[in-house]
Amino acid sequence: MSAVVLALIVVAGLAVGATSIGGILVVPVLTTLAGMPVAQAVPASTFGFMFTGMAAMAWLRRRRKAEAAADAVAARNAGSGALTPASTTQPLALYGWALLGAALGALTLQWLPATAAQLGVAALAIVSGCQTLLARKARAEGGMPAALHGHGAVAVLGLVVGCGSAWSGTGGPVILLPLLMCCGAPTRLSIGWAQGIQLPIALSATAVNLATGQLDVRLGLLLGALLVVGWVAGTAIAARMPTRVLKLGVAVALIAVGLAYCLRSLLAG
Repeated sequence: MSAVVLALIVVAGLAVGATSIGGILVVPVLTTLAGMPVAQAVPASTFGFMFTGMAAMAWLRRRRKAEAAADAVAARNAGSGALTPASTTQPLALYGWALLGAALGALTLQWLPATAAQLGVAALAIVSGCQTLLARKARAEGGMPAALHGHGAVAVLGLVVGCGSAWSGTGGPVILLPLLMCCGAPTRLSIGWAQGIQLPIALSATAVNLATGQLDVRLGLLLGALLVVGWVAGTAIAARMPTRVLKLGVAVALIAVGLAYCLRSLLAG
C-alpha cells in the first residue's frame, strides 16, 4: 500500500478516537486508492477495528475506576457509604446484548432489504446530528441518563445496535452514538461507549469471516496497528477539546456520515 493510503488509515483511526465514527473511511480508501476488492477490504477492516475496540474498553475501565474513586470520596464527605449510579454504570451488558443482536441480525439478514436498513441508519445519524447541533447545552461529563440504567433498556439498546449493524453492514458506533446522543447522554462518555461497541460487533463478524476463509489476517493486523496509532492521537485531541467544539465535531460527523450512507444506499439501489 502507498504512503497516502497508510496515512488515510491513520486519519480514520484519529476520527474514531475523536468522535467514534471515523471508520466509514477505511473501506472506501482500501477499495478506491489501494485497488482491493470489497471482499478483502471489509473483513480486514472489521478485524482491524477489534483493536480500537479493545483500546476503548481499556479507556472505559480506567474511567470507571476513576469515577468509583471520586464517588467514594464524595460519599465519605457526605457521611454516606452509598455510591452514586455513575460509579456502577458499565457498558459490558450493553456489549453482550449487542453481540447477541449482531448474531440475530446475521441470521435474519436475508429477509431484510439492505438499502432500507442503510437508509434507516442514515436518517438516524442525520436527525441525531441536527438535534445535537440545536441543543442548547451539551453535557461533556457525568453518567448516563437514568433511562439507560435499567436492564431492559440496556438489552433493547444492545439488540437494536447489534441487529442494525448486521442488517446495514455498518459499524456499531454509527448506530449507538446517535441513539445515546438522542437520549441526552454526555458527549465524552457516549464517544467512549460507542468506541467500545466495535469489539463485540467485530468479534461476531470476524468469527464468521475466519470460518469462511475470507479474512486476510496480515492485512487486518496492519490496519489494526495503524488505526490504534490514529485512535490514540484522536482521543488525546478530544480530551483537550472544549465541550462546545467536541459537541460540534460529533454533530457534524454524524450528519456527514448520514449523508454519505444515504448517498451510497441510493446509488446502490
